[in-house]
Amino acid sequence: MITLTGTLTEVDHKGHVPLAFDVPTGTTRLRGRFTASPIRATGAMFDNLISLSLFGPDGPCGARHNNDDMTFELTATTASPGYLSGPIMPGRWTVWLDCFRLLGPDPVHYAMEITCDSAPVPARPHLARILPAPRGPGWYRGDLHAHSLHSDASWDIPDLVAWARRRGLDFVTLTDHNTPSGHAELHSLADDALLTIGGVELTTHFGHALSLGGSAWHEWRSGAVTGKTMPDLARAVLDAGCLFVIAHPMSPGDPACTGCRWEFADMRPGPARQVEIWNGGPWSDYNEDGLTLYRQWLTEGHRLLATAGSDIHGPEGGSGPIGFNTVEAAELTEAAILSAVHAGRNYLSSGPRLVLTATAGGRTVPMGDAVDSKATFHAEWQTEAEPLVLIFHDRTGLRSQADVPALGMGVASLSGGAGFVMAELRDSTGQLHAVTNPIFID
Repeated sequence: MITLTGTLTEVDHKGHVPLAFDVPTGTTRLRGRFTASPIRATGAMFDNLISLSLFGPDGPCGARHNNDDMTFELTATTASPGYLSGPIMPGRWTVWLDCFRLLGPDPVHYAMEITCDSAPVPARPHLARILPAPRGPGWYRGDLHAHSLHSDASWDIPDLVAWARRRGLDFVTLTDHNTPSGHAELHSLADDALLTIGGVELTTHFGHALSLGGSAWHEWRSGAVTGKTMPDLARAVLDAGCLFVIAHPMSPGDPACTGCRWEFADMRPGPARQVEIWNGGPWSDYNEDGLTLYRQWLTEGHRLLATAGSDIHGPEGGSGPIGFNTVEAAELTEAAILSAVHAGRNYLSSGPRLVLTATAGGRTVPMGDAVDSKATFHAEWQTEAEPLVLIFHDRTGLRSQADVPALGMGVASLSGGAGFVMAELRDSTGQLHAVTNPIFID
């Protein structure tokens, strides 16, 4: 056993503290156990929050963010939630203490116990990825942001998949914090009715972002520990062929949700193309603020596109009017869904249908594309059980609005526009029920 001890103070708040140790040749099982005290400093309103990231001689081996279980175990064939299985390479390993919240003034005393075992480990059955049967072009509804107990959720992956089926989704995406460790199990639970998509939520000290597509680990630590800026990290995700989405940019931040609000002064919005403007369940004040920020960026000339994500962490958040993505894709595959999202061929809705198109010069232009200033914009709507208000927005603000009945359907039009045009459906209280991606005006 190797025991590493030390003390953290307020100086380590939002820092990364390395604990290095050597693993001998022949190790087949690596175990770790982290303890720290006090959990909450004197007079503080919130607990200290320390997460663990593990790196071996040949790279990252997973992480467990914001979870009470501060242990890990790895073998060539198995790993505890959040961590990645694989041969235990001999050499220098490092556990990083990711200090998301150290409120002080009390110092935090910690101990990291590492055990290296050389006993044989059993083989583990391979989890095969299941792909839905081919389905052609259509509108597909699903979630781009969800969690499991591989990070800080209260449910396991089969529970998440069962919830997606109950909600009638066509696709669901697992985006655990800073780890892709749950992807193999997720993909083994798909069927012809439900596509599973891989992703990671890059959970930094100053904002969260989604990497959508594939099962690769992505560096998420900006600053001195990596020498990378957040724009550098975003470009690396994009260069890997994944989508990069700024998540819940106006979410409550420190200290209640440390790191949740987007605070990168050098990336507003930087190389990002997508912004998650509908996060969580019913439309919220911080989503309204996020939509305002998004439209500010559009007004500045950034051609950004919008997404929604349940950000679900367990059954307690699984009911009610959640904003999902309805995507016009060539087929129900990960590549086709994400390609359509990348192009802006989706609207965000808790139920109603709302599709924006434009006509100009005899051609029809979809959401995410661009037209000239002489175009006419058409919002095709279909409501559910309550009357709503249809609103057109452009760079100058609200352009027009009209009442639409409950259980109705129709088309409303707007001639001309400035910068961009979006359409949305709200109820009499101002609650958003659906919003389109913009069509840009050259």
